[in-house]
Amino acid sequence: MTKVAFWFDASIEYSGGLNYIKNLLYALSLVNDGEIQAYVFFPHDLPQKIEADFAPYATVVRTKLLTRGTPQWFVHRVLYKMFGTMAAATSLLKSYEISIVSHVWFVYKGKRPFRIISWIPDFQYLHLPELFPQLDPEAETAQNREIIAQSDVNVLSSYCALEDFKKISPPECMEKTAVLQFVSQPRNAVPSRKITTEELELKFGFNGKYFFLPNQFWAHKNHMVVMRAVKLLKDRGVDVTVLCTGNPVDFRYNDTRHVDQLKEFMALHGLEKNVRILGLIDYDEVLFLMRNSIAVLNPSKLEGWSSFVEEAKSIGKKIILSRINVHVEQAPPRGEYFEPDDADGLADIMEAVWASKSDLSDADAEKFALENLRRRTVEYGKAYLEILNNVSKLSSH
Repeated sequence: MTKVAFWFDASIEYSGGLNYIKNLLYALSLVNDGEIQAYVFFPHDLPQKIEADFAPYATVVRTKLLTRGTPQWFVHRVLYKMFGTMAAATSLLKSYEISIVSHVWFVYKGKRPFRIISWIPDFQYLHLPELFPQLDPEAETAQNREIIAQSDVNVLSSYCALEDFKKISPPECMEKTAVLQFVSQPRNAVPSRKITTEELELKFGFNGKYFFLPNQFWAHKNHMVVMRAVKLLKDRGVDVTVLCTGNPVDFRYNDTRHVDQLKEFMALHGLEKNVRILGLIDYDEVLFLMRNSIAVLNPSKLEGWSSFVEEAKSIGKKIILSRINVHVEQAPPRGEYFEPDDADGLADIMEAVWASKSDLSDADAEKFALENLRRRTVEYGKAYLEILNNVSKLSSH
């Protein structure tokens, strides 16, 4: 029996990380022969709904070491920063006889009685450093090199990330590196209640067909090119509706300056009825809006491996996305690409989609996507299981 743990040392609001781990554990459950036993360590105040989501696939362990503001968390952080030790975390993991800690995205300090699989989703700071003004590229690279050095296997989410990995990592580390392209499972998200179109139209103030843009409101997500495209369409006499969801706080500055700029542009050009900024909403509502949109938009300039591009693939949804390398690598079957700064090109695609019905109905597309989803998920689970089996064969520390 190999016991593998995920140490969720991030805010519970990090929905991307939660969904990633849950989808990975689901994929593993499809191919696991019983030799792998999974655990997820969460903050003590974990919402019950999240525990219920993970319970079918892993043992959920609550700990105050991960609960921000508790004395245990505070002592744990002080020992980590001042003395370079994670003794309390190591002791807790050891008490559960954990042999592998998977998808570690931080430097693990101190002696450990288990193997580490690290996870570096992307190296965005190497490409557009101006969008990360509070981040020192050299310090970030140094930290990534520490993560790489401590790991028995380095997991990357894309071959694009692998090319960046080669730029900062010693050549000998290539032998312990694996690309694991994750697969999203939106169909496995069980709605907590029945949702209707009429309910959401009333709640969010829209009517009829719409495009859906479920990105966080961070500068590199590139919402402005969509705003410019909507203005161009309005100038052409085409009134479209775009619904935008996501965290309005930009993590770089811990404020809403990016979304405020978007709202200023909307007010200046009279787009308030065309673009609805909904902020953070329930995931059930996100999936409902995605499934019932005429198309999903992803204008991002940088991505690691886009979660909602994968979600669109998994439900057969049409998606209009920026032509960046990782989006091309993801290759959604119903994708249409535009250059990230080309508002005219985006407007042309949006106008065509707004005016016409696809020759492949959403029902047919979703059926086809579902048939492929099982195969893609099993392949994903097998790839991860192979990584775990290879690591478990290594001699223990």
